[in-house]
Amino acid sequence: MLVLLVLGFSGGVPNVLVTTVAQAWTSSVGWSVTAIGALAFCTLPYALKFLWAPIVDGVSLPLFGRLGRRRGWLLVSQLLALFALVALSIWGPVPTDPAPGVDWTLGEFAAAALHNRIFFALLCAAAFFSATQDIVADAFRAESLGSAELGAGASTFVSGYRIAFVVLGAGVLLVAEAITWRFATLGAALAMAFGVVATLSAREPDIVGGVRPTLRESLLQPIARFYSSWGGRVLFLAAFVLLFKLPDQLATNITTPLLMKGLAYSAESIGWVRQAFGFVMTIIGAAAGGWMVARLGVIRCLWLFGVAHSVSIAGFLVLALAYGATVHATPVAPPPIWALMPAIALENIVIGMVTSGFVAFLMSICDRRYTATQYALLTALMAAGNAFAGGMGGKIADELDYPGFLIVAMLAGIPGLLLIPFVRPPTSAL
Repeated sequence: MLVLLVLGFSGGVPNVLVTTVAQAWTSSVGWSVTAIGALAFCTLPYALKFLWAPIVDGVSLPLFGRLGRRRGWLLVSQLLALFALVALSIWGPVPTDPAPGVDWTLGEFAAAALHNRIFFALLCAAAFFSATQDIVADAFRAESLGSAELGAGASTFVSGYRIAFVVLGAGVLLVAEAITWRFATLGAALAMAFGVVATLSAREPDIVGGVRPTLRESLLQPIARFYSSWGGRVLFLAAFVLLFKLPDQLATNITTPLLMKGLAYSAESIGWVRQAFGFVMTIIGAAAGGWMVARLGVIRCLWLFGVAHSVSIAGFLVLALAYGATVHATPVAPPPIWALMPAIALENIVIGMVTSGFVAFLMSICDRRYTATQYALLTALMAAGNAFAGGMGGKIADELDYPGFLIVAMLAGIPGLLLIPFVRPPTSAL
């Protein structure tokens, strides 16, 4: 469990830098809400990781044979993610428009555009290596846990992931103005070293049947086994995985611009409340989610968590309506901090619960012989929803303003709930 906690943290490091920190950093240099929303397209590697997951399942890295297949891939992906994040922190975004009263030449516009395109490419590279790390870590987790440990293992891994989001997300936001964004993000990037230590300290999980699948088997068998188990219902399963977390996927990429630009909260205030206070709430939610999965079963928890997921967005809706948040202007002064805390508490408790239950569900339906590929297929569907929902979120917020957008995000949870009766595992008592 300690290894899973640190591996979860290591998975969260690049994710928080590519998402939350990148959104805040680009907000601080004046990017538009549409451009910030488009950063979600950098997360497409999380959606496409199933394309190279069979290689992770079916190929051992010859230079790391002593570590085993899982730990060898973990170490390589962690080191490459570390290098990409260091480059990202050194480069950083620049303003897309000149300051008021300043005129740029055509060359200056072109230089800014090229600079930001390179920043975007580095984000994509970091996301690619992060997605590869997730492929291996997910397989390592599923293969290392017994069926009775799935809820606790999912909760522990999620807690580690959230610790990274809180400690690094809050840390960067709190110190960015004092030591510059570049030094703040560089310090966060170096936290990947904890994952390297955990990988070197871990035990390689036992191999089902004593032999790892070949590359050919890893390419063909995962989908075939899904279809043989689920039959025609596999389409309902795919739709469920794609849509269940849609409310959070829509809201997450817009709440940072909402708080910073729509409500004028400072990066430091958001760091203390959303990251530090939110961390405590997430750990409570993850622990509650793991406990509920063990007591009530995964399917019942999916119903409860799915409803709570949509309702949790109401906290931001009330905040936006009460203080007149709009994408068209930034208020002179922010609302009081205490007004933000209920929305953050509700959001993070529910996210912890939902993620624990959803991860336990995904692990429970994977064949342990092809865990990396099957889990990658499932989480890739979820990431596809995140990338496209986040990418379109900025445009929807521009059209409907923040309150209208948040209502749409709440209603987006209905399709996932309607699909739950069709996704009970065929051979499980979940």
